[in-house]
Amino acid sequence: MIMNDSHVLWYNKPAPTWTYSLPIGNGHLGAMIYGGDTEEKISLNHDEIWSGTPHCNYLNKGQTEEDRSEYFFKARELVFEGKKYKAQELLQDNFNGAWSQAYLPLGDIDLDFFHDGKITDFRRELNLQTAVASVSCKIGDVKIEREYIASHPKNAIIMNFKNDAANGIDFELKFASHLRHTTRFENGYFIIDAECPKRTDNDAGETTDKFYIYSDDEKGILSRSIVKVIDADAAVSETDNGILVEGSKNTVIIFSCETSFNGFDKHPEREGKEYKNACLSYINDCEGLTYEELKAEHIADHQKFYNRVSLDLNGDDKTAVTTKDRLENFLEDKNDKNLYTLLFNYGRYLTIASSRAGTQPTNLQGIWNDRACPPWNSNYTININTEMNYWPTLMCNLEEMHEPLMKMIEELSDAGVKTAQDFYHANGFVCHHNTDIWRMTHPVPGNSQWSFWPLSSGWFCRHLFDHYEYTGDKNFLKEKAYPIMKKAALFYLDVLVPDDEGFLILAPSTSPENEYHFSGHKCSVSETTTMTMSIIRELFTNCVDACEILGEDEEFAKLLKNKIENLLPFRIGSKGQLLEWYLEEKDCDPHHRHTSHLYALHPANLITKDETPDLFEACKKSLEFRGDDGTGWSLGWKINFWARLLDGDHALILINNQLRFKDDTKTVYRGGGTYANMFDAHPPFQIDGNFGATSGIAEMLLRSIKDDIYLLPALPSSWEKGSVKGLKAKSNVTVDIEWENGKLKNYHLENANENTRVFYDGKEVK
Repeated sequence: MIMNDSHVLWYNKPAPTWTYSLPIGNGHLGAMIYGGDTEEKISLNHDEIWSGTPHCNYLNKGQTEEDRSEYFFKARELVFEGKKYKAQELLQDNFNGAWSQAYLPLGDIDLDFFHDGKITDFRRELNLQTAVASVSCKIGDVKIEREYIASHPKNAIIMNFKNDAANGIDFELKFASHLRHTTRFENGYFIIDAECPKRTDNDAGETTDKFYIYSDDEKGILSRSIVKVIDADAAVSETDNGILVEGSKNTVIIFSCETSFNGFDKHPEREGKEYKNACLSYINDCEGLTYEELKAEHIADHQKFYNRVSLDLNGDDKTAVTTKDRLENFLEDKNDKNLYTLLFNYGRYLTIASSRAGTQPTNLQGIWNDRACPPWNSNYTININTEMNYWPTLMCNLEEMHEPLMKMIEELSDAGVKTAQDFYHANGFVCHHNTDIWRMTHPVPGNSQWSFWPLSSGWFCRHLFDHYEYTGDKNFLKEKAYPIMKKAALFYLDVLVPDDEGFLILAPSTSPENEYHFSGHKCSVSETTTMTMSIIRELFTNCVDACEILGEDEEFAKLLKNKIENLLPFRIGSKGQLLEWYLEEKDCDPHHRHTSHLYALHPANLITKDETPDLFEACKKSLEFRGDDGTGWSLGWKINFWARLLDGDHALILINNQLRFKDDTKTVYRGGGTYANMFDAHPPFQIDGNFGATSGIAEMLLRSIKDDIYLLPALPSSWEKGSVKGLKAKSNVTVDIEWENGKLKNYHLENANENTRVFYDGKEVK
């Protein structure tokens, strides 16, 4: 039986900071619950609260719209002449547009409860199985209970406050926001109308009044939020900036929000969708129902996804230990197997809470951002981070949560056509290392180590093909995935050139966000890189497979096969490592957080122990050189790498490093780890490490390549006994596995086909 300590985060004190508070979400709406006793803060987000308007960020300051491709071709000439640093300077001075726009906080609800007394029996928790956050305590002799849910069926955040005070408790609700906004109380509804800035200015620093650029002539995304208080026994009245509730005994508070955002290519003011009445309808849909009815509907909706997968590592019960104490204890004693299970389950919970059909995909912080000037604009960083967010989605049987990413890729394939033409004079489409809600596809300003990287379009295509491989949906492959994959392939076909040996390469190229020593400089531009060629090789291979599956486009498949045969092969360096750059270079940082050159090992399947043993060992050597430390997401990727290298014990070292407790109330730590609320510490918070860890644990227990299923490929020796149920293998096969004494005990497949093969410990299992 799986213990509650694998499904519950709990604490015996209110949250002192944001990274102690607890997240709830329904894809559109997100909230962080601080869980105070006499004071409460609820930080609110909506997935469509972004700065900007369509195409507002195509040009940088002082730039005019023009063909930038001349700089790309000149940079190519320079790298072939050996002038790689000059090529880098040329690109970073001329080959870019403006920064992405920013994902912004919606605002905060602050609650003051006018009730004094000694606080006892305090507990706040987040139950991952029910997606209910709660606070309970006694204030004097009065028992207090509060619950918070983010209902997807009702598109609302619903709160229930109960107490057993004879005359109830008075409290005041206030709203605050960094956005331009107005508030009013009308017919029992507290209405908040807000306006996002026309754009944000990254050069302004972390000063809200300078970072947020408003214009009376052109507005950004508009929103309406409504708060409704329901309590038959209480008196509800208006205050200066909120609501006063007197005599509350059993109060339900409903919050919802809707925006005018109507698509990446539509102006949110002039072409925006209707949002005011829509917001009111969400509130009205909740009225007339009891809190228990709303809660039951919410739990049923959540559990139809969450309960598909279960993991049991047969750990000792830690139910009586707070989550913070478990993390602190884990620094010294790693004997808390259920903490691994909690980490795994938390990633699944966060996926369900932040990515639903029809919402925006998860950004750098999922949907939870409290900073008015967020780090890296809390945007989509698409040279690893956004992709990592969706690694566990299909494996953990959550294909419905994949839809927002599929939709964004489709939109980028439209938006990126102009970028391919203007910046490369190429067909197809391209996008670079950043995007936002407006589907920006051009390079951003700054050093070429991040700004010049036209490979995210190729990487995204593997998610399209993955979706087909996991679901077996040929209609999706034919109508959605393959047309976009072909479009991306057309771009790379146009920019490939032969090197001196006749191999096809994309020149120039970078390896995100790394540098090497070159002629007295830190250089990031090379003739090409291993990651670049890995992505192109994988995309062409998947396109060929798609053509064969669909029985169409034979001539294009033939063209791609010819190109694949002539692509630059992988190369092994003098130390037995997989080369990262075109030549063997001296890294500026041998332990750099990015391990991009191992893309062919993970997430791709181009390098395996059986098919490419020499390259497999070279990947292992490269990973050993990189080391076992890094930022939160870097640790997450390394878990997956070591799982692919079939070394569960080493993968566990990285999970242990990921679980290092970072207490932001005391010290600003360097290096990745886990905050008190189990959010990933980059630092600061980035959600990708949470998803990378969940994916890595799944990879340790199950791997699939086409119709081949590998059971327990990287089981750690300390995980002697356990089971996992409901993981998804490719070809839409659901897998249950049980092991004992470190060995496979039994397994069960659902929906296997005649081509399914099962392997364990290097041998096929009949």
